[in-house]
Order: sequence, then C-alpha cells, then structure tokens
Amino acid sequence: MAIYERKTTLEGRFAKKGEDIKNQDIVEVLDEGTKVPGKFGEQDVFRIKTDKGVFIIGMNQTSINNMVDAFGKDSKNWVGKKIKVWLIQDFKEGKLIWKLYLTHPDQILGQSFDNVNEALDQQRFDDIPTIESE
Repeated sequence: MAIYERKTTLEGRFAKKGEDIKNQDIVEVLDEGTKVPGKFGEQDVFRIKTDKGVFIIGMNQTSINNMVDAFGKDSKNWVGKKIKVWLIQDFKEGKLIWKLYLTHPDQILGQSFDNVNEALDQQRFDDIPTIESE
C-alpha cells in the first residue's frame, strides 16, 4: 500500500527579483497565503500585484514577523495591504545572492516598526540644508 500526500499547486509564476520586483517597490498583497512544500521544508507563499502584473512570492520568517507587526497575526487582514519590497545582497554558501524582505510601506531600513513616525520625522529634519556661518 502506498501513502500519498496532498500537494498544493499554485497558479502563476514566482516573481523574479530585480525584474518583476525591484528594491523599494510598493506592492499589494492579494491573498492570505498558502503553505506549500519546498526544497527545505514548508514555504509560505503569497500572491502579490506589482506594476508589472500578478506574481507569487515566498515570504521568509523575517517578512512574516514584519507583516504581523504592521497588520496583525491574521493574514486575512494583510489582503489588500500595500507593502514595501527590500532586495538586499547577502552571502549564502559562498555566493552573493539577493534576499527579499517585505515591510510596511513606511518602514525605513534599519528602523524598527515602532519608530517609523519618529524615523520619518528625523529623515525630514535631516533633509533640511544647513548653512554654516563663519
């Protein structure tokens, strides 16, 4: 007797980093996500809408944590939300790769979500030119 497991199939294709989605793009979450078997265990995948179309993305745990902080624990509440894409280079197994992270659209890299408004105010303040007197 053979044992079978149900497989989930996804319609559409995965977004290509740097082509379909770029650093600091603002995209829209279209569904509440699905867990699918991946190369290294279960993967959380979501459909997103970009200015180039509808794509699938895998959401890593850091991005999930960011979504929970921004929009709550229930991913049904993420549907229709705008999120920011961050593409960051990192080394993995001796190769330079692009990692994808997702945050609230007002998030500034290096700032915690709790400090977004403070960080935005500081950024605006930092943009004011200063004149040095002699």
